[in-house]
Amino acid sequence: MDPVIQVSRLSHNYGRKVALDEVSFEVRHGRVFGLVGENGAGKTTLIKHLLGSLSPDKGKVTVFGVEPPRNPPAVLSRIGYLSEDRDLPVNGGVKVQRVAV
Repeated sequence: MDPVIQVSRLSHNYGRKVALDEVSFEVRHGRVFGLVGENGAGKTTLIKHLLGSLSPDKGKVTVFGVEPPRNPPAVLSRIGYLSEDRDLPVNGGVKVQRVAV
């Protein structure tokens, strides 16, 4: 079975600031994976790549076999994401629906 998440040599810079430097990893179906690190370590930048909000400067990201920036709805329709600020990616025609409980 293909990995659910595959990150290969992912790099991302903000100007001269290196946020991600050739990061590589896989997450297989049924596994739990956590991101731990200090503020500024690149965790949020990595999440934005997985959601399709950012495109890699270098490297490749796939989630469920899809490159998130090319088809954000295909990725976002299959994952749950809630940031501390409750911001959602606003690209790719993703519909947000409120549900009363």
